[in-house]
Amino acid sequence: GHNSIACFSVDASTGRLSVIGQVPTEAVPSAFSLDPEGKFVFAAGSASGRLAAYRINSDMGGLTPLETYTVGERPMGVLVTSL
Repeated sequence: GHNSIACFSVDASTGRLSVIGQVPTEAVPSAFSLDPEGKFVFAAGSASGRLAAYRINSDMGGLTPLETYTVGERPMGVLVTSL
């Protein structure tokens, strides 16, 4: 597999996907989650033990890397909630 996140845009009227590109992420990405407002995505790397955070570009699609956090061995899930 690839250590990347594939980015697509969605046609609102047809649901058709168009490829935007790929963004590198943590080794062996195993879990993903969006924040409740749909502005950020988080990817857990099961081989790296890290969680990568990205900002979603709502105008052009794609992702902007933000921070990477050490979360422990083999993370298998990501849950993001509002506080």
